Amino acid sequence: MKRAKKYPFPTLQQQRFTLHFDNQSSLSELPSEKDFYRWAWHALKNEYRRADISIVLLDEEPARAYNADYRGKDYATNVLSFALNEGEIMPDQLSDGLYGDLIICPQVVLKEAAEQSKTPAQHFAHLTIHGTLHLMGYDHIEDNEAEIMETLETRLLNQLGYPNPYRQD
Repeated sequence: MKRAKKYPFPTLQQQRFTLHFDNQSSLSELPSEKDFYRWAWHALKNEYRRADISIVLLDEEPARAYNADYRGKDYATNVLSFALNEGEIMPDQLSDGLYGDLIICPQVVLKEAAEQSKTPAQHFAHLTIHGTLHLMGYDHIEDNEAEIMETLETRLLNQLGYPNPYRQD
């Protein structure tokens, strides 16, 4: 009979990825912390040995304030990404990891999901992966960057059982 592994996969996963989840939204029936964990983990697991991410769900007014303060845009947006290492030299103990924050506005996400004929879970999964990829350094300012990021998002979402978020029906 085989001996049980000392560190089964869930234990190793928890050692590699920590999610700090804070739902400050007034809305109910949103995806669970476990859902957000699964989506973010799926985006980063193949590229990072260690990750520590915060996801905060905020209502429209506080989300608008963050967007105005940090991007100069006076409206609530679906997801904001703040990478700890963006443009900084990291101490050695942090250099192999991904550290950052995502702010997600459920009201905007739900409105967009309805407009795009997507389920809320599809759109929350997409935006969590999208925001995590931003933390990882991906961007979509230039067309070639956008194509790379969209292809990766589509592949990751397909692996989770979600359809292509960019397909127009």
